[in-house]
Amino acid sequence: MNKEIIDPEGMIKVIAALFGKLPVYMVVGTRETPIKIIALKNKALVISNNTPIANKSRILTLVHNGSRFVSQFTLVGGDGQGIEILQPLKITIVPATRQGARVDLAKSGGSSLTVTNLINVLDVSKAIGFDDKKVDAVLLNFRTKLSKIFPYSSIYLTSRADNRLRLMQHYEKPIYIVDRKNKSTANPMYLPFDEYLRIFETSKLPDELISEICVPIRYKGYISVGYVQILSHKSFEPEVFDQMSMFSGTLAKEIIATGVFQESKEQCSVVDLSAGGISFIHAPTRAFSRNVTMNGTIIFDLILGPNEKATFRSIIKNIRNQETNYRVGCQFYNPTEEDTRILEEFLGKNSEKESGNGNHPDEEAKEDSPPQKDVSEIHTTQEEKEISESSEE
Repeated sequence: MNKEIIDPEGMIKVIAALFGKLPVYMVVGTRETPIKIIALKNKALVISNNTPIANKSRILTLVHNGSRFVSQFTLVGGDGQGIEILQPLKITIVPATRQGARVDLAKSGGSSLTVTNLINVLDVSKAIGFDDKKVDAVLLNFRTKLSKIFPYSSIYLTSRADNRLRLMQHYEKPIYIVDRKNKSTANPMYLPFDEYLRIFETSKLPDELISEICVPIRYKGYISVGYVQILSHKSFEPEVFDQMSMFSGTLAKEIIATGVFQESKEQCSVVDLSAGGISFIHAPTRAFSRNVTMNGTIIFDLILGPNEKATFRSIIKNIRNQETNYRVGCQFYNPTEEDTRILEEFLGKNSEKESGNGNHPDEEAKEDSPPQKDVSEIHTTQEEKEISESSEE
């Protein structure tokens, strides 16, 4: 039976308890697009939305405990550059069902698809916190190359974010300041100009430096572990930003290649795959115990063929004991555009059409889960009064 919540306090409780902690999507036409939750302030939800929508109506969805939460909002403010402030109008809770095509590899008698290089996101930052001679050698090499071209440059790699990295995570935008003393040169594609001025004023950099490019170093495109920074007395051209983006990506690959991240090298057979999630088999190894926990967030490589793979961040929705192995069901969490494209192409070629009888990854363990609380009983703690930036979790 469907349930509706229209009480303002009840809606805020649900939003505080779930939004920002689970993948959230916005309905745009016939598609659902991943969005970033920034905060819950003054009983309104602040999001980052890069998809232009003509009207003020917004519909956000998420899945939790076998239920699909369809939330209606209205736009009440924002900066006109992607940041939107939404006021909740109604939340409808319906049973979760799989959306779109599915490849059921268990029914086809076996799987040629595998999941490997699995790691818990919490261990990504932890790995950077330890001294590693191989990583130090990579950083020295890249810093030397960078300083030869850009005298005012640095490579910041750490498990704890500073103000620059925190703001880039918050807005999901890199820094590209053409001229710090000329606001008309600002581009909404990058970190807001006024936010940059605040961090520059406290950074103790020489005032004659007017231009800056700062690009995050991201683990497989999902977790920021640092950034590459260059500054200049003259304005940087767009080509330089593109060069720094490639430089940062190459550096990230070199750091991963050192083996500093304790990825599980287990080759896990995929048994079920859709646009929204995946199920795979994992042996009861030490890596499994370390990486796989209920509601934990993991990153892994999905091997689709000899020369084709995609990388996904996912939330573990269920773990089933199958005597000698475990079946792990996951829901994808804001995949990158490129990996989404690769997956959609694969599903388009190999999908078996189902008429609403497929299970969402969150549904597989529904029968084994304890009775679900009435959503009106969800309580918020003081920490949940404002949803913190969640792109790294």
